[in-house]
Amino acid sequence: MADSSKSTEVRCSEQSKGGIKYELVLSAPASDSPKHVARSPPKSSLSIEEIEKKLKKAEERRQSVELQKLSFVTEKLSNLETVNKKKEEFNNNFMQTAKESLEQKLESMKENRESHIKNIQEKARDAVTKVEEKRKAGDTSPDKEEKLEAIRKKLNAAGEQREAHLNSLLDKLREHDKHIADVQKQIKDQTETETLRQKSIQKLEQAETKRNTMLKEIQEKMKEHNSNILKVKHINEVNQYDEKLSQIQQKLNSAERKRTIQFQAMLEKLQEHERHSEVVRQKALSFNNEENAKENVSG
Repeated sequence: MADSSKSTEVRCSEQSKGGIKYELVLSAPASDSPKHVARSPPKSSLSIEEIEKKLKKAEERRQSVELQKLSFVTEKLSNLETVNKKKEEFNNNFMQTAKESLEQKLESMKENRESHIKNIQEKARDAVTKVEEKRKAGDTSPDKEEKLEAIRKKLNAAGEQREAHLNSLLDKLREHDKHIADVQKQIKDQTETETLRQKSIQKLEQAETKRNTMLKEIQEKMKEHNSNILKVKHINEVNQYDEKLSQIQQKLNSAERKRTIQFQAMLEKLQEHERHSEVVRQKALSFNNEENAKENVSG
């Protein structure tokens, strides 16, 4: 192989009697074969490690988003529970204060009413007693009729005042009854508020149950996602293995083609070398024959 790659050169020299000298040089063609332009290798696909890194980053992003959602929901629920607790404490304190205040007002109004009625009754008894005493005393003064008329007027005025006072007391009692009705309405409203609070607590419990259900679903989805990631990794490994086998097969086929081409080129060079050697040998023989013929002629 090394001899075939080198150029073949045969030099024959002869000097005639006239002093003429010539050289015959036989060698391989000096033109170089065209250079083989190597193709750029195809871009390599993503490796398994890069795919795993990308999948891991995507999983971390998804988990961070889910954690943010869960923290937001948990914060909202905790804030709602705090607000409901404060509202419950405020309602309880308000109801207790209103109840105590109402009981005190009712007790004081009851005591005032009884004492006022007793005072009126005592004043009426005193007035009647005085009138009876004066009537029994039998006043004999000349202005007896005038005094009796004055007493009657006073009694009538006292009766009118008593009626007016009783009417005012009745008005106060009506106002008191109205106030009691308002307080009862407030208590009823507070009861409705308590009912709403109970409903809010039930809604909170339902929201807590729903949150736990969502957490379980998210955990199941995460498990399913992890299993899908493992499947994708396995599929990628199989695909990459098949791709590597295909690349190796292509390289083997390319090497086989190159080897065949090189072998064919070597055969052609050997054949060319043999032809060239045969031509040189023939020329050398003819040259020797001519020299022998010249020597014979000169001899």
